[in-house]
Amino acid sequence: MKAIILVAGIGKRLRDITDTPKCLLRICGLTLLERYLSALENLAILDVVLVVGYKKESIVEFVNSVDFSGNIKLIVNPDFSRGSIMSLNCAVDELDSNVLLMDGDVYFEPAVLQMLMSSEGRNLVAVDTTSTSSGEEVMLGIKDGRVMDMKRNLIGNYDTIGEAVGFYKLDRQACQELRMVLKQQLQSGKYDLGYEDILPFLFERVWFGHVAVDGLKWIEIDFRDDLRRAESLAITVLE
Repeated sequence: MKAIILVAGIGKRLRDITDTPKCLLRICGLTLLERYLSALENLAILDVVLVVGYKKESIVEFVNSVDFSGNIKLIVNPDFSRGSIMSLNCAVDELDSNVLLMDGDVYFEPAVLQMLMSSEGRNLVAVDTTSTSSGEEVMLGIKDGRVMDMKRNLIGNYDTIGEAVGFYKLDRQACQELRMVLKQQLQSGKYDLGYEDILPFLFERVWFGHVAVDGLKWIEIDFRDDLRRAESLAITVLE
């Protein structure tokens, strides 16, 4: 198992308060990236790929100083101002085995990742079924145990609708199918999509189950208020 973490984005919606790459934002004294690496190391996932772009020098400097017993490979996305589909494409050659694909801007308590990795199923998505949609959240539609669709403002005849955490476990077959989906979308000129926008095509090809992380502490950090909430969540985990 290797982890591919996408950390190339600019974080435009936080630029009014910081120009730090989101993966280096500190929550209760620890950067998000430190939290990722610690959680991965505790699960013996020691092969990590970071797709960097915006202010990559800061991330490289951090990686060179961090205490991590595994191997960290850095891949540069020169088109980081476009959609995150470009970051995924930069790591396409890494989609060759069992992969944990991760957004790099999520505060999460380690139990979120532990639950995903310990759950049965070769292809799984972490989802919070207690979340509601304000229009900003990426939501998953699940029917008969299978993830069927994924988008903002999702509606439909589903058994469950919940928010995608941004963590996906893929086996070798799913990786191969994702490579084909990615190639097709880029050949159609879809350079400004988020990578999550192409995952519904993958869900059509491969059965994906879900792991509900309801009640566990996590938040995707996009806005100033998300930072405040992440701090509050981290404090409760420490307690």
